[in-house]
Amino acid sequence: MNHIDQLNLFKTRVDELRQTKIVKEGFNSSITVKYEAQKGLHFQSVHPNEEYFRSFLLTFRKFVSEKEPIYLNRIYNICQQYLTNEKYKEYLVKSRNIWRESLKSTGFKLTFNGREMSPEVVMDLWINGYYFHDDIEKVNALNGMLQHEKMLVKYQFENFIIEAVRVVIYVGNVVTVSLKEGQIKSS
Repeated sequence: MNHIDQLNLFKTRVDELRQTKIVKEGFNSSITVKYEAQKGLHFQSVHPNEEYFRSFLLTFRKFVSEKEPIYLNRIYNICQQYLTNEKYKEYLVKSRNIWRESLKSTGFKLTFNGREMSPEVVMDLWINGYYFHDDIEKVNALNGMLQHEKMLVKYQFENFIIEAVRVVIYVGNVVTVSLKEGQIKSS
């Protein structure tokens, strides 16, 4: 597959992502931590509809899986190499920096037993230990968490998804316009 094919495939998958119910309608994800003198500390969470979320993840994971031809970092590299519009390249440099930051933090830091649970780590846990694969180390990590820890980690994952979708769609827009305007070198 050449770089034009990869960019066209990326554009197609971004369009698919846009059509998922999760992206079209959004989703609610929240955690409430409450302390009451008689009851102590308790957690309550709201998560997106699981069926819609799983359906969404079928397409989304292609953007974050290194082995996929539309892996986001691969698309950034292709654009850096073949885009002819310098302004678009600048946009993508800024976008890539936002992407890198979103892999590190969603606005709050989680650390369990001395291990930082960055969005990148959490995404790996949920994708490879729950949703798509049964990597035993990741399955055990999720299953070994206390209920409130798992809730917080899931919330971290869902917040990462929100930012990741923004980035993927933004890059999709730049790729779409670049292809339409002929701003991509053929070789």
